[in-house]
Amino acid sequence: MDILFFSRGRGKGHAIPDAAIMESVRNLDDRIGWQFVSYGTGASTLAELGHSVRDLQLPDDNPFHETLIRACKVISEGSPGLVVSHEEFAAVLGAKIFGIPAIFLTDWFGTENHIIMQTLTYAESVIFLGERGTFDEPSYLTGKVTYVGPVVRNFKYNKNDRDRARRELGIPDDVTVVAVLPGGWANEQRAPIVDLLLPAFQALPRASKLLCWVAGDDHEFLSNRTKDMQDVLVLKKLWPIEQLMVASDLVITKGNRITIMETSALGLPSISLSHGLNQVEEAIVPRIKSNLPLRVKGIDSEFLARCMDNVIDSCGGSLEPDLSVPGFNQVAEILARRVEKGHLSSKECTDKNAVSRHPMSAA
Repeated sequence: MDILFFSRGRGKGHAIPDAAIMESVRNLDDRIGWQFVSYGTGASTLAELGHSVRDLQLPDDNPFHETLIRACKVISEGSPGLVVSHEEFAAVLGAKIFGIPAIFLTDWFGTENHIIMQTLTYAESVIFLGERGTFDEPSYLTGKVTYVGPVVRNFKYNKNDRDRARRELGIPDDVTVVAVLPGGWANEQRAPIVDLLLPAFQALPRASKLLCWVAGDDHEFLSNRTKDMQDVLVLKKLWPIEQLMVASDLVITKGNRITIMETSALGLPSISLSHGLNQVEEAIVPRIKSNLPLRVKGIDSEFLARCMDNVIDSCGGSLEPDLSVPGFNQVAEILARRVEKGHLSSKECTDKNAVSRHPMSAA
């Protein structure tokens, strides 16, 4: 096995780009073999996307020490040439224990003296999936970090597919569509927006409108809450999600940065409703120009309705796709080159050993 790829299991935000990265690696060199390792939502998402995944059988909010123990077991059994970890810190430490090089993927840095962050001293290199300067770079990573910019997967629908997406979803052309894509981890119990958003949508001055909420684990709760609302549709899940994105006039999130970056890449406006629970997203999201960031505790439904109306009116299809987003191919190229380097190093060692064992080498 060339690559053992640890994909963080909390939500879908790691699994989806990781699958796209490794598909790109395979396109560059189909001889490279890899195995995904994940847990929780990440493991189920990778399986749904058709990938083989070793499930660590842990919850989304995984305990570090148990993750380390199980990661070490998988690394020991797999004997990979390279460990790649997308924000799974325990995997880097496990790779070090077994003397295997590790590459860490992330779009954020914490304080450099934090014990979890310090595991990155054992990474061979770090690929930063964002812009330089968003976070302080730990001093022990000087010279190890490659900044590639935001990584956004290839889409099956783009902005020009709006009419097709609406036909497939059964949405008439004259309906104003607001899509609510809250992400996997911030459910209504942890980060509620329903009492704020539903009255705001009802106040939105549109003759024909539809609120489409992709609810995940909140599906039953939200279905019951909106059962008498004819202009609200609650879905448990939808894939590919960009089908609904491009069919929409506005996307509402809970500040989940991956979704906001994807809407930006597609040239779509968004509003993020944040409870301030994720410091990483509080640092990244305000930098995304196509998004209007709002704090839930600082607004009411009347204000939100005006914001939604203004964003829909002001954008109205005028946003251009963010072509500055470089995509995941750069990451794939780095990984493919690293695997090839490992192959060459192994071949060189094998050749040297063969020479040293040859009878004539003594002469």
